[in-house]
Amino acid sequence: MGLPSAPVSSGRTETPATGEGATPPAAQPPRPWRERLRAWAPELLFALLALSTAVPLWLVARPPLQDLPQHVAAVQVMAHFGDESLRYAETLQVELWRTQYLAFYLVCIALAWILPALTAVKVVLTASLVATPYALRSLLRALRSDGWLALLVLPLLWNAHLILGFLNFVAAIPLALAAIALAVRIRTEGFTRKRAALLGVLALLCFYTHVVPFGLMMLGCFVVGLERDVRAMARYAIPFVPALLATLVWALTSPAGQSTLQAASLGEGERAEPIYAPFSRSLAELPSWMLDVLPGDTDDRLFVVWVLLAGAALFWGRARAAELPQHLRARLVVVPLAAFGAYFVTPVAYDWIWPINARFPLLAAVFALAVLQPIGARVLRGVILGGAALLTLVSVETVATAALDFETETGELDEALAEIPQGSRVVGLIFDRHSAHVRFAPYIHAAAWAQAARGGAAMFTFADFPQSPIRFRDDDRPPPVPPRWEWEPQRVAPEQLAWYEYALIRGGPGRLARANGVEPVFRGPVWSVWKLPR
Repeated sequence: MGLPSAPVSSGRTETPATGEGATPPAAQPPRPWRERLRAWAPELLFALLALSTAVPLWLVARPPLQDLPQHVAAVQVMAHFGDESLRYAETLQVELWRTQYLAFYLVCIALAWILPALTAVKVVLTASLVATPYALRSLLRALRSDGWLALLVLPLLWNAHLILGFLNFVAAIPLALAAIALAVRIRTEGFTRKRAALLGVLALLCFYTHVVPFGLMMLGCFVVGLERDVRAMARYAIPFVPALLATLVWALTSPAGQSTLQAASLGEGERAEPIYAPFSRSLAELPSWMLDVLPGDTDDRLFVVWVLLAGAALFWGRARAAELPQHLRARLVVVPLAAFGAYFVTPVAYDWIWPINARFPLLAAVFALAVLQPIGARVLRGVILGGAALLTLVSVETVATAALDFETETGELDEALAEIPQGSRVVGLIFDRHSAHVRFAPYIHAAAWAQAARGGAAMFTFADFPQSPIRFRDDDRPPPVPPRWEWEPQRVAPEQLAWYEYALIRGGPGRLARANGVEPVFRGPVWSVWKLPR
């Protein structure tokens, strides 16, 4: 049964009959359930595919994201700082002005008042993953393109940066896309106070989530807003004033902002010298900063398939000049090109900031999808979109399997943590920091799990980094450690651990077991806990 046809107007205005005996207007018949299902099925399919990307986060208690323990511990400390039984205030202090990740942490903290800190972080990360395809679809539609092409971003969501636990970076991407989409709508559909206010909020949130996607967002909004009418441009620029002021204050007053400025200047700073990679090495490593999250070559093959799908969409996309704001789409090509170029010219690392240039390949790919044109050939469009959906499911399945295997590999961590008294000072000595199931070093920050679950203080910790919203108090803190201390536990002497009460160890325990006064309180196949002399 087809959709009911619209009535044809005769061009005359008729007054409906009133009073007793008048014929009431005919009621619209309810739409058959098949038609309602047909109308909602595409939206439901899009939602299910987007939600599927978050499945690996919830299949296991602790997803294998390298920096996740540090974020969870920071949220736990800030949400429950006043709980005396956790003893956070004895060694730590909260300074939110230090961090540029304010938006991410504030949302997590609010949720952590009613949920466990780990669950709160998972909720925010889930929202970020699911919001990314919707934000990209919004931008594609603002450019009068095919919103379904946003499915091509789904296979990119489980990328190297997510596995590394760069949660703020991941969360800023949908905010950047949504802000540019709104900027396009302001140019094409008209300036309104509501749109301007919403754009200002999105820009500010994006800045306070991560500076790199924010920078590309500002570039995109700038090229969209360019026009000859200076007054119109000035009005268009007003929503960005709060975000630009926040950027200026952060850059001039916070230690993290000053280090970021030094890194962005491409020159030598007072704290360290930037580290660059040769062009040949950067080119060879480019694919590894995309979907290379698992050992072996499975994700390499997935990346090749994604490149073929995206390349086909780019090659066979055809604009309809009457429908597309061509000049805006053409201008936005600058954003992925700038991101791609930044990968080769920015440093690999500067001081505590790592990685720098590696952030850009993923952003280049995401923003390149935003300027795709509709695919005219129906069969080819179906193949590309179906391939993107299938590739998403395969990617999610492989990561979910790896997460389950990782949870089994993690072993008796909960039992080890339960042996640490609440509020203790814990040092993590992670001799075996790698996993057989995911890349990078997902165990290296395990001591932060102790801080999140049992309170107290932990080392290694981000509390010694300028971007952290929590830091050690000057009057009661562990002795400073040299760079890469956490990567070389075999070099740590027992006498360097006098400030701590317990040691959480994976692998090892090395010479700590032979030190005087050190007592094992838990020994499992993988993890052990040792009481240290005070």
